[in-house]
Amino acid sequence: MTLLRRLLMAFVLTLWISVGLSDGTEVFQSPTAGFQLTKPAEWTYMTATQNLENIKAVKLSDEEFHEAMQKYATAPLVAMTKYPEPYDDVNPSFKVNIRPYGGLKGKTPEDLINLVVPRFQKMFKDFVLVQPPTEAMVSGMKSGYARMNYTMEIPDGRTFPTTSELWIVPRGDYFFMIGAGTRQDEKTGTREEIRAILETVKIEQR
Repeated sequence: MTLLRRLLMAFVLTLWISVGLSDGTEVFQSPTAGFQLTKPAEWTYMTATQNLENIKAVKLSDEEFHEAMQKYATAPLVAMTKYPEPYDDVNPSFKVNIRPYGGLKGKTPEDLINLVVPRFQKMFKDFVLVQPPTEAMVSGMKSGYARMNYTMEIPDGRTFPTTSELWIVPRGDYFFMIGAGTRQDEKTGTREEIRAILETVKIEQR
Protein backbone atom coordinates (compact mmCIF):
# COMPACT_ATOMS: atom_id res chain seq x y z
CA MET A 1 0.00 0.00 0.00
CA THR A 2 1.41 3.38 -0.98
CA LEU A 3 2.15 6.11 1.55
CA LEU A 4 -0.57 8.30 0.06
CA ARG A 5 -3.19 5.56 0.38
CA ARG A 6 -2.17 4.99 3.98
CA LEU A 7 -2.53 8.71 4.64
CA LEU A 8 -5.94 8.79 2.98
CA MET A 9 -7.07 5.79 4.99
CA ALA A 10 -5.96 7.49 8.18
CA PHE A 11 -7.89 10.62 7.29
CA VAL A 12 -11.13 8.77 6.63
CA LEU A 13 -10.43 6.60 10.00
CA THR A 14 -2.57 3.31 23.65
CA LEU A 15 -2.89 3.74 27.07
CA TRP A 16 -5.65 6.02 28.23
CA ILE A 17 -7.38 7.04 31.45
CA SER A 18 -10.97 8.31 31.78
CA VAL A 19 -11.67 10.36 34.88
CA GLY A 20 -15.25 11.23 35.84
CA LEU A 21 -15.94 14.79 37.04
CA SER A 22 -18.72 15.99 39.32
CA ASP A 23 -20.73 17.56 36.47
CA GLY A 24 -20.85 14.33 34.48
CA THR A 25 -18.17 15.29 31.98
CA GLU A 26 -15.07 13.13 31.65
CA VAL A 27 -11.44 14.01 31.08
CA PHE A 28 -9.79 11.67 28.60
CA GLN A 29 -6.03 11.43 29.06
CA SER A 30 -3.34 9.56 27.14
CA PRO A 31 -0.05 10.02 29.00
CA THR A 32 1.74 8.04 26.29
CA ALA A 33 0.57 10.36 23.53
CA GLY A 34 0.59 13.48 25.69
CA PHE A 35 -3.03 14.19 24.79
CA GLN A 36 -6.07 15.27 26.78
CA LEU A 37 -9.62 16.42 26.12
CA THR A 38 -12.92 16.69 27.96
CA LYS A 39 -15.90 14.61 26.83
CA PRO A 40 -19.26 16.36 27.28
CA ALA A 41 -21.54 14.65 29.79
CA GLU A 42 -24.18 13.80 27.16
CA TRP A 43 -21.69 12.31 24.67
CA THR A 44 -20.54 8.69 24.69
CA TYR A 45 -17.25 6.99 23.84
CA MET A 46 -17.15 4.89 20.68
CA THR A 47 -15.58 1.46 20.97
CA ALA A 48 -13.10 0.09 18.44
CA THR A 49 -15.79 -2.34 17.26
CA GLN A 50 -18.31 0.45 16.74
CA ASN A 51 -15.69 2.44 14.86
CA LEU A 52 -15.11 -0.49 12.50
CA GLU A 53 -18.85 -1.02 12.03
CA ASN A 54 -19.22 2.64 11.04
CA ILE A 55 -16.46 2.23 8.46
CA LYS A 56 -18.25 -0.79 7.01
CA ALA A 57 -21.58 1.05 6.86
CA VAL A 58 -20.36 3.84 4.56
CA LYS A 59 -20.69 3.22 0.82
CA LEU A 60 -17.71 4.50 -1.22
CA SER A 61 -17.23 4.70 -4.97
CA ASP A 62 -13.83 3.00 -4.59
CA GLU A 63 -14.77 -0.49 -3.36
CA GLU A 64 -11.17 -1.72 -3.30
CA PHE A 65 -10.15 1.13 -1.04
CA HIS A 66 -13.18 0.54 1.18
CA GLU A 67 -12.14 -3.08 1.64
CA ALA A 68 -8.61 -1.98 2.54
CA MET A 69 -10.00 0.45 5.12
CA GLN A 70 -11.89 -2.36 6.80
CA LYS A 71 -8.84 -4.62 6.74
CA TYR A 72 -6.23 -2.17 7.96
CA ALA A 73 -8.25 0.25 10.10
CA THR A 74 -6.71 0.83 13.51
CA ALA A 75 -8.48 2.03 16.62
CA PRO A 76 -8.34 5.81 17.09
CA LEU A 77 -6.69 7.33 20.14
CA VAL A 78 -10.17 8.40 21.23
CA ALA A 79 -13.54 8.60 19.50
CA MET A 80 -16.91 9.79 20.74
CA THR A 81 -20.42 10.41 19.45
CA LYS A 82 -23.27 12.57 20.68
CA TYR A 83 -25.74 9.68 20.72
CA PRO A 84 -25.22 5.98 21.54
CA GLU A 85 -24.62 3.77 18.52
CA PRO A 86 -26.38 2.54 16.47
CA TYR A 87 -28.02 5.86 15.51
CA ASP A 88 -30.27 6.15 12.48
CA ASP A 89 -28.96 9.47 11.16
CA VAL A 90 -25.71 11.43 11.07
CA ASN A 91 -24.42 11.01 14.61
CA PRO A 92 -22.18 13.99 15.49
CA SER A 93 -18.73 12.57 16.11
CA PHE A 94 -15.27 13.61 17.26
CA LYS A 95 -12.28 11.36 16.61
CA VAL A 96 -8.53 11.65 17.21
CA ASN A 97 -5.77 9.61 15.56
CA ILE A 98 -1.99 9.96 15.76
CA ARG A 99 0.31 9.01 12.88
CA PRO A 100 4.04 9.17 12.09
CA TYR A 101 5.13 11.50 9.29
CA GLY A 102 7.39 8.91 7.70
CA GLY A 103 8.24 9.94 4.14
CA LEU A 104 5.96 12.99 4.45
CA LYS A 105 8.28 14.69 6.94
CA GLY A 106 8.61 18.37 6.08
CA LYS A 107 5.09 18.70 4.70
CA THR A 108 2.94 21.37 6.30
CA PRO A 109 -0.47 20.44 7.75
CA GLU A 110 -2.08 22.18 4.79
CA ASP A 111 0.10 20.11 2.42
CA LEU A 112 -1.11 16.87 4.02
CA ILE A 113 -4.75 17.84 3.61
CA ASN A 114 -4.20 18.91 0.01
CA LEU A 115 -2.72 15.49 -0.77
CA VAL A 116 -5.96 13.70 0.01
CA VAL A 117 -8.65 16.20 -1.03
CA PRO A 118 -8.69 15.02 -4.70
CA ARG A 119 -9.37 11.44 -3.53
CA PHE A 120 -12.16 12.63 -1.27
CA GLN A 121 -13.75 14.31 -4.26
CA LYS A 122 -13.78 11.00 -6.15
CA MET A 123 -15.09 8.91 -3.26
CA PHE A 124 -18.06 11.00 -2.16
CA LYS A 125 -21.02 12.42 -4.06
CA ASP A 126 -21.72 16.16 -4.15
CA PHE A 127 -18.30 16.94 -2.67
CA VAL A 128 -17.65 20.62 -1.92
CA LEU A 129 -14.51 21.94 -0.25
CA VAL A 130 -16.20 24.59 1.89
CA GLN A 131 -13.00 25.69 3.63
CA PRO A 132 -9.77 24.95 1.73
CA PRO A 133 -6.79 24.00 3.92
CA THR A 134 -5.85 26.96 6.08
CA GLU A 135 -3.79 27.66 9.19
CA ALA A 136 -5.49 27.17 12.56
CA MET A 137 -4.51 26.92 16.23
CA VAL A 138 -5.16 23.84 18.36
CA SER A 139 -3.93 23.75 21.95
CA GLY A 140 -1.74 26.75 21.17
CA MET A 141 -0.02 24.90 18.32
CA LYS A 142 0.01 25.89 14.64
CA SER A 143 -2.18 23.45 12.79
CA GLY A 144 -4.06 22.98 9.55
CA TYR A 145 -7.84 22.98 9.10
CA ALA A 146 -10.30 22.16 6.32
CA ARG A 147 -14.05 21.66 6.06
CA MET A 148 -15.90 19.69 3.41
CA ASN A 149 -19.50 18.87 2.54
CA TYR A 150 -20.63 15.72 0.73
CA THR A 151 -23.44 13.20 0.51
CA MET A 152 -22.87 10.08 2.58
CA GLU A 153 -24.54 6.98 1.18
CA ILE A 154 -25.20 3.73 3.05
CA PRO A 155 -25.85 0.28 1.55
CA ASP A 156 -29.65 0.46 1.90
CA GLY A 157 -29.67 3.41 -0.52
CA ARG A 158 -30.34 6.22 1.93
CA THR A 159 -28.22 9.34 1.77
CA PHE A 160 -27.29 11.96 4.35
CA PRO A 161 -25.94 15.50 3.80
CA THR A 162 -22.72 15.43 5.81
CA THR A 163 -20.05 17.89 6.88
CA SER A 164 -16.56 16.74 7.87
CA GLU A 165 -14.01 18.96 9.59
CA LEU A 166 -10.35 18.08 9.85
CA TRP A 167 -7.51 19.47 11.93
CA ILE A 168 -3.87 18.38 11.52
CA VAL A 169 -1.64 19.14 14.51
CA PRO A 170 2.08 18.43 13.93
CA ARG A 171 4.39 17.45 16.77
CA GLY A 172 7.90 16.26 16.01
CA ASP A 173 7.90 13.08 13.92
CA TYR A 174 4.16 12.60 14.46
CA PHE A 175 0.95 14.46 13.79
CA PHE A 176 -2.49 14.34 15.35
CA MET A 177 -5.52 14.09 13.08
CA ILE A 178 -8.71 15.41 14.64
CA GLY A 179 -11.83 14.70 12.64
CA ALA A 180 -15.43 15.69 13.31
CA GLY A 181 -18.66 14.93 11.49
CA THR A 182 -22.11 16.57 11.58
CA ARG A 183 -25.18 16.93 9.39
CA GLN A 184 -24.88 19.87 7.04
CA ASP A 185 -28.12 21.33 8.45
CA GLU A 186 -26.97 20.61 12.04
CA LYS A 187 -30.35 19.03 12.92
CA THR A 188 -28.75 16.30 15.02
CA GLY A 189 -25.90 18.34 16.49
CA THR A 190 -24.08 21.61 15.90
CA ARG A 191 -20.57 22.49 14.85
CA GLU A 192 -20.53 24.80 17.84
CA GLU A 193 -20.60 21.66 20.00
CA ILE A 194 -17.63 20.33 18.04
CA ARG A 195 -15.70 23.56 18.61
CA ALA A 196 -16.45 23.38 22.33
CA ILE A 197 -14.81 19.93 22.50
CA LEU A 198 -11.86 21.13 20.41
CA GLU A 199 -11.30 23.97 22.87
CA THR A 200 -10.68 21.41 25.63
CA VAL A 201 -7.87 19.66 23.71
CA LYS A 202 -4.47 19.85 25.38
CA ILE A 203 -1.39 18.47 23.60
CA GLU A 204 2.03 18.31 25.23
CA GLN A 205 4.75 19.98 23.20
CA ARG A 206 7.66 17.54 23.09
